[in-house]
Parts: sequence; structure tokens; C-alpha cells
Amino acid sequence: MEKAIEFTLVLVAVCCLIGCGQSNDHATLHKPKYNEILVEFPDHRYSMEITKDEATGVVTAFLTDAHFTPVVVDVKEVRVNFIIGDSPKTFILTSTGQEAGKPATFVLSDKELATLIFEGWQGDATASVEISGTQYNAKLIKLREYDHAHPH
Repeated sequence: MEKAIEFTLVLVAVCCLIGCGQSNDHATLHKPKYNEILVEFPDHRYSMEITKDEATGVVTAFLTDAHFTPVVVDVKEVRVNFIIGDSPKTFILTSTGQEAGKPATFVLSDKELATLIFEGWQGDATASVEISGTQYNAKLIKLREYDHAHPH
């Protein structure tokens, strides 16, 4: 009986250490690079940051994994969608290509988009992108400082 209890305690300790094949529950701090607009796509696989050049009105989106690490993707465009009053408005940011070790980058020179994103909008604002045949959609999150810890 003593050996069975000892075995059970060892088994519980091993499962706690390795998580029984599950992801561990430590909190991971996610820190966007630009702290302007964030899009966290469902299933926590991809994130996108959106920033702008105030002087030119060029809006740039950077597609990364959920930890803001560059990912290799074959994506031609991302869409940023607003409901303005009762009217939908979609802006299409096109790919500038992807350099090794850098996030996929998308741009659009549009002062209306820059103004909407960075001076505020009323109503819904989302981003959408198709990656490897899967459509991802998520709301835009306004950021100034962003600390987002959650279990993994």
C-alpha cells in the first residue's frame, strides 16, 4: 500500500511538472511594438498592429503571431472595416512583401483611414485577413499602453 501511495505522489508530481501534455499556465506578457492599434485574431494564433505616419497619412499593418513574433504568411491584403453611421466602409491595405525575420507588412496611403483609426471612431471597427484558406476577423483595439497577460 505504501508503494502505491508513493507511486501516486510521484505520478502527480511528474504531471504537475510537465502539465500532462497540456499547455502550462504561466502568464505570458504580450507587448506590442507600436502601442497604437491592436487586432488579436480568434484562436490566439495571429495578431496585427496598425500604425501610421502622421505626416503622410500612410497606414501600416504588421501581421505577427500572438506573441508579436514575425510569421511567414502568403497574404496579399488585409481589410480594415468601419461602420460609419449606417454605412460600411472598407479600406484595403496591400502587402509590401516580407523580409526574413520581419513581420508581414501591409500599407495604404489614406488620410481618411488614418484619421478614423487614430482620432477615434464610433461603432464597429474590424480587421480581416485570409491566411492559408482560413478567414480571420477581429475588432480593432485602441492602445496607448498594453499589458496583456493570460495563461498559455
